[in-house]
Amino acid sequence: MRWVAEVAATEYEDAAAAIVRVAQCTIVNAKWHLCQEWAIARLAKHRGLACVALFPDHPVVQLIAYNGQLLGRARWHRTGTTARWIATQEPIAHEIGNYRSLHGAARALAQAAGMPHRVVTCLPDQAWE
Repeated sequence: MRWVAEVAATEYEDAAAAIVRVAQCTIVNAKWHLCQEWAIARLAKHRGLACVALFPDHPVVQLIAYNGQLLGRARWHRTGTTARWIATQEPIAHEIGNYRSLHGAARALAQAAGMPHRVVTCLPDQAWE
């Protein structure tokens, strides 16, 4: 009988752990969407090609927009001694290439969207509003 109780307890622990994982994923997803909304709102105030960090103080993921229209993202990726910016288009997150600079990734996203633009403005990090 003790074995049955241990099996039942283990099943409850497994179920509880699964529920906690789902809750954690939900929180991370909600934070991602909130940060993206705030970043897009900042980009909407800027004319031309611009980028801003998705998460304040963490520039590894940048949102790229042209005249406030979201074009895609660029993320910093390091493999061994090679570091590149990976550009992905919205809304399907299709990778269009990797670039040595954030500005190069932003220009490539603009060109892929049919909006070639040479000047890229990087908005400064700002605390969440």
